[in-house]
Amino acid sequence: MNRTAHPFLQLLAMLAISFGLVGVFSVLIPVAAAVGIDVSSPGNMLVMQAISQLLSFVLPVVLLVWLFHRAEWRGFLRLDFSRGKWLFALGGLAAWVLMMPLMDWSGVWNDGWHLPESLRVLEDMLRKIGELAQAALERLLGGTGVGRLMSNLLVIALIPALCEEIFFRAGMQNLMLRWLKNPHVAIWLTAAVFSLFHGEVFAFVPRFLMGAILGYLYFGSNSLLPNMLAHFLNNATVVVAYWLSARGAIDVDLEAPLALPWPVTLGCTVAAVAILCFCCGKNLKISR
Repeated sequence: MNRTAHPFLQLLAMLAISFGLVGVFSVLIPVAAAVGIDVSSPGNMLVMQAISQLLSFVLPVVLLVWLFHRAEWRGFLRLDFSRGKWLFALGGLAAWVLMMPLMDWSGVWNDGWHLPESLRVLEDMLRKIGELAQAALERLLGGTGVGRLMSNLLVIALIPALCEEIFFRAGMQNLMLRWLKNPHVAIWLTAAVFSLFHGEVFAFVPRFLMGAILGYLYFGSNSLLPNMLAHFLNNATVVVAYWLSARGAIDVDLEAPLALPWPVTLGCTVAAVAILCFCCGKNLKISR
């Protein structure tokens, strides 16, 4: 392949590799079940989750870099984890936490969407898919042992945070930026694909906002570190909450919205945007 290929062609190649690997992996699962492997056990589901993430997200980017960006691989991926980036990450984490009330409200609003009556069968199917995905997640998160907590933090919190950020930010967003020359368009388009990837139409908006925040953290910091940490914090919060609930340490409905008052949500959102602007503003001005 031509190492000077247009960024759009590089993006297509990366997506083709990813979809191809997903297809191969989806074929291997029934094969494993046919030879007697219990693919529905929590332990094997965690192993398959980890393998799927590495194959679907990390390997395509590794091949992309090897084919097109071997000489600049570290700079292309923005693997700068120096001391200054860790300080930047603290601001990113603060903005992430402050945005949670807005994402919660957007999730409630999004869940209230309804398709036209003529598409009600499609809506029921989409909601059923979301319910099945949630049930599978809750099964993985249902253990009470410390070992189970550690394995869930690794496979459900850490590995997706690393793999998805490598694919969507270091891979897709980078190529979108090189293709479109506009950081805002690249960030929001990547956020849309990031949300669609999760396959839940009635949870699209909060994940879309999540993807945009992660995109600005990545672009503004010039490093993968802040968005990886924010993504991990989000995942780890869910893992720990379900673990505490399973042990009886907390008695709350984890699926219920926070429903904080709008003035609180607005104040938190304004503070989060101010932090993001302070952290990312310099790079956004340079890019113009």
